[in-house]
Amino acid sequence: MDQKRFDIGQAISYGWDSFKDNAGFLILTALVAMLLQGLPNSPYSAFADNSGLVIGFGILAFILQLAIGVFVSMAWIRVGLKLVSREKPDFPDWYMSFDKFWNFLAGQILFGLIVLGGLILLIVPGVIWAIKYQFFGFLILDRDMDAMEAIKQSGVMTKGVKGELFLYWLAVIGVNILGLLACCVGTLVTVPVTYVAHAYVYRSLLATEAPASQAPPVAPVA
Repeated sequence: MDQKRFDIGQAISYGWDSFKDNAGFLILTALVAMLLQGLPNSPYSAFADNSGLVIGFGILAFILQLAIGVFVSMAWIRVGLKLVSREKPDFPDWYMSFDKFWNFLAGQILFGLIVLGGLILLIVPGVIWAIKYQFFGFLILDRDMDAMEAIKQSGVMTKGVKGELFLYWLAVIGVNILGLLACCVGTLVTVPVTYVAHAYVYRSLLATEAPASQAPPVAPVA
């Protein structure tokens, strides 16, 4: 399994180098993502005195939050994949994969149910399955797989490296905590850095699963 190993520091360094080269675009992307994700919760106070409206709006807000979450995740994945391929991301990357929205949504729901089931089973299986199936979205957008196929292929890709991926996620959490400590403004830097790092890890693992002629190369860190 040694051929599947990836370097956590190199992945985060690649994310940081990509951020420095595309800071304006990535900060704007992070700002738009944060604003969109905050929209469903903004009108709650207007219905505070009407429990029926609060419940109804809560359901609507949940559906809208899910849809926006899918849109934002798809945008970040496209941006991350472009940067890992040494391509310049642009604003159309925010919506160019919208034709895969329903497939991605199905994958997100399936992933969520799997992780939830694992969390119910004493938490640990949920963490393991979250790590195992985390790349489903990348496979849907990058390899044009359907939701079930992407979930299964993510399980194949992460075989033998779950421990390293767990450590990687601890590093990602640590980086974003530092962003939060910087008056939350730091997350405009750390969120893009870690999204690009995640794309780097994905491409590193993908390169060991497909023949060289099929797997896009991972650009080396400068």
